[in-house]
Amino acid sequence: MQKRSSLLKKCSFAGVLLLGGSLLLSSIAQAVDYGYGPNPYTSRQQSYNPYARQQATRNGSAFWRSDVLGGTPHIKIVLSEQKAYFYKGGRLAGVSPVSSGKPGHRTPTGSFRISEKKLNHRSTLYGHYVSPRGYVLRSNVNVRRHRRPPGAVFRGASMDYMMRFNGAYTIHAGHVPGYPASHGCIRLPWHMAQIFFRNASVGTRVSVVH
Repeated sequence: MQKRSSLLKKCSFAGVLLLGGSLLLSSIAQAVDYGYGPNPYTSRQQSYNPYARQQATRNGSAFWRSDVLGGTPHIKIVLSEQKAYFYKGGRLAGVSPVSSGKPGHRTPTGSFRISEKKLNHRSTLYGHYVSPRGYVLRSNVNVRRHRRPPGAVFRGASMDYMMRFNGAYTIHAGHVPGYPASHGCIRLPWHMAQIFFRNASVGTRVSVVH
């Protein structure tokens, strides 16, 4: 009788461990399914649910639908809305808030093409004057207007995930306060700049409209 009771306890303990492990694996699988394809923690592709996938990559007014595959990419920037729309073959794949050029530095409208992509890029015009040890001596400078303090060096503003579409005008990651605030470039939130950068190629059409 004692042996039977001991065996039942062992079986119950094993069952609890198995259930707990299954729940943990399920939680991990849900946590990593951001809609970027097959989930490595599951044995098969997740069930098709575009709304769930869209919600998984939603952040404020930004979203990305990874179920929109194939087709020629096209980025449309609507200045009056301060938004960028990414299309694939005419189908909307994602939307992101942007910050375009502020008064005096307005972003030009028209139809352009991405001519260059660079993962890590720094501005050659705007940035900070820093000491040799890296301390900021003067911030938000324009090298064409602001004199460099003695002994200082210029450090260009970070423009990660840069995509050049019209001369000095680029799309890149940066601060997006909800209104035009750049020197003419199109800023995207960091996570959306990364997605746009990954899905666009040199030659991708960029339309900028009011």
